[in-house]
Amino acid sequence: MWPVKVQRQFDIAQAAGTDALENVMHAPYNKLLNTLFPVDTDFTVIPNFQEINSTKGVDHLMTFEIFLENRPVFLRGRLGDLIDACPLPVLHGVSAFGAKLCFYSLTQAGLISPESIPAPTQYVIDTAPVDRWNYNILTAEGEAELRRIVQVITTECAQLPR
Repeated sequence: MWPVKVQRQFDIAQAAGTDALENVMHAPYNKLLNTLFPVDTDFTVIPNFQEINSTKGVDHLMTFEIFLENRPVFLRGRLGDLIDACPLPVLHGVSAFGAKLCFYSLTQAGLISPESIPAPTQYVIDTAPVDRWNYNILTAEGEAELRRIVQVITTECAQLPR
């Protein structure tokens, strides 16, 4: 399982529930990613805040991007924007809703998995099927899948020329 300090952050966030600020999951994911990509390596965890078109002002999307030096190797939301800068054959990504995860990948050839869903042209509709978020980061299976992807990334990065 995850280190006690990481698990504790998820427990705190889940205990806060929906009564807490919308950013309650930022802290546990920040701690988790900095555990998987330690600060004393060439990896950097970069949080990004993107404002969502809203009149509330507090609505935002937070993404975490992992860079090896100045090259993206793990992220979500901008896979297509950053694939050309990725030094790996596959750019991996993840989408999280609370503790539920959906893993993505985009190859240098342009193949994305799971398949992209075309946006409707006339309506704003959330068309991504909920079953795509089929891993729970707090279960052994979810942890194993994230660790597997991180291992692939770190192994491939270690083989890159310096």
